Amino acid sequence: MSSTEAVIESAWDAPESVYDRGAATYDAMVSSRLYNRLAWGTDPADYAAFACDAVESGDGPLLDVAAGTATATAGAYLASARPVVLTDRSKGMLELAARRLTVDGRLRPGTRFVQADAFALPFPPGGFETVLCLGFLHLVDDIVSFVDGLRAQLRPDGRLFVSSLVAALPLGTRYIGFLHRLGEMATPRTADELADLFGVPVRRRGSMAYLELGARTGG
Repeated sequence: MSSTEAVIESAWDAPESVYDRGAATYDAMVSSRLYNRLAWGTDPADYAAFACDAVESGDGPLLDVAAGTATATAGAYLASARPVVLTDRSKGMLELAARRLTVDGRLRPGTRFVQADAFALPFPPGGFETVLCLGFLHLVDDIVSFVDGLRAQLRPDGRLFVSSLVAALPLGTRYIGFLHRLGEMATPRTADELADLFGVPVRRRGSMAYLELGARTGG
């Protein structure tokens, strides 16, 4: 496909996002093994493995919230035939994601890109077998309400996969605190705090924590 304009839907008349012009820089940073190792004590391969777990958890519709440029998810999506809807507030991010999911000029079948606010998703509740939200919870103040909103998108037997930066390693904790003081992250949390909030085991590698939850009515 020579242009991604036609595949980006918009749920509302969105203003330009700060990520639109910086999408390529963001993409390079989050996919960098060196950056992730130094800043967070982790590896982009871990993000991709968690995305694979989500994609392989079923074959029904999957919703990717705050999908960014699909740097961690594209491989799993290209290896799967399940329907996927990717959302992000930034059109620039979605355009890069669409390029990543275009092979030999053809967009991956069964893929939609919707520019949408993660806090006001434009979909009827209960429409997805899987919801994935990678590396976003650390930006959210009221994460319980936010996660409830994600779980509301699930079918009764669906699964939610989320990840979040947490205060764990000394350097990463200082970095998170610095970004919080700049107003770019929510109050730092630990993996144990996330486990207590949601009542589920939390897996952590370095400063990244991973959670899996059921639908809002299903535990």
